Amino acid sequence: MKYWRQEFGTINGQTVWQHWLENSQGYQLAVIDYGATITNLVMPDKAGQFKNVVIGYDNLADYLKQEAYFGATVGRVAGRIGKGAFTLDGHDYQLLPLNNGENTNHGGPNSFESQVWQASVEEQADAISVTFKLTSPDGANGFPGNLSVATTYTLNEKNEWLVDYQATSDQTTLFNPTCHVYLNLTGDFDQLVDGHQLQIDSDRFGEIQPDGLPTGQLLPVDQTVFDLRQPRAIADAFASQETQNKLVNGYDHPFLLNKNADRNDAVLTEPTSGRSLTINTEGNAIVIYTANGFGSEPNLTDKAIQPHEAVAIEAQMMPDAIHHADFGNVILKANEQYHRQTCYKLN
Repeated sequence: MKYWRQEFGTINGQTVWQHWLENSQGYQLAVIDYGATITNLVMPDKAGQFKNVVIGYDNLADYLKQEAYFGATVGRVAGRIGKGAFTLDGHDYQLLPLNNGENTNHGGPNSFESQVWQASVEEQADAISVTFKLTSPDGANGFPGNLSVATTYTLNEKNEWLVDYQATSDQTTLFNPTCHVYLNLTGDFDQLVDGHQLQIDSDRFGEIQPDGLPTGQLLPVDQTVFDLRQPRAIADAFASQETQNKLVNGYDHPFLLNKNADRNDAVLTEPTSGRSLTINTEGNAIVIYTANGFGSEPNLTDKAIQPHEAVAIEAQMMPDAIHHADFGNVILKANEQYHRQTCYKLN
């Protein structure tokens, strides 16, 4: 195992470091202090050619310009919270400012993704971990509680990339983080992800409104392009005439996981290169976002970023769970210890 770091830029006088982890088989993971963000995941294809397979930039300035959460740790709460309002222990809370129409998305503006985290490194013979720590103050965007958060990224000799979240709060609050990494297993960000094969062990997906907020209905995947229980080309979602796909021009939906002990939660494969990721998470859901549109994000290559050039696989609890009893628990009680892990097996 190897570890090194290099300066990535400065923000408000603070140096932002890029941390590189490499195992003996040549797999690499690079992460930066800004947003506890993954910038590179380097994997070989079946011919042994190594390429970066996640959307990322080689400079901090471009990260400051983009608003697509490329590779970032997202929180306090991933996904939308309806009306940015909720009730905890008899107290009503209103999150402000709202940043997704009438709703809050990904914790509100200037949340985890735009903070400089404090990094520490642990090196072992068969694994290297970088832990990023952050304190989110009581009242940040309206959330209660001083929240202490740690995000740990590990690369090991089993070709596993692990994401661990730990947190405590001095008041009862909401917490549902995710890793907002965008994948294109071809390693060529001028190619679309149409040909990627996606499999998710899920019988039901969350119906969404036109603004992306879950309606609260869990719909059966049977006889729809949301049936990913067997590998399916992502292109099917782009061609679909189903109302839910046409709303977003692909997928931007949560899938409630079956959590079968003998099945993986999700597998993403790119047949031409032979690269694949197998994903297992302690959360109850995976949100699939097929990069259906971009704003003014800087180019990845000499061409402008196009829709469907990547797919985000966001392991988390169901979005807007605070308003839907069967979506799972995202309440973090005061002084309770939070821990959740997602494992990505790199093949």
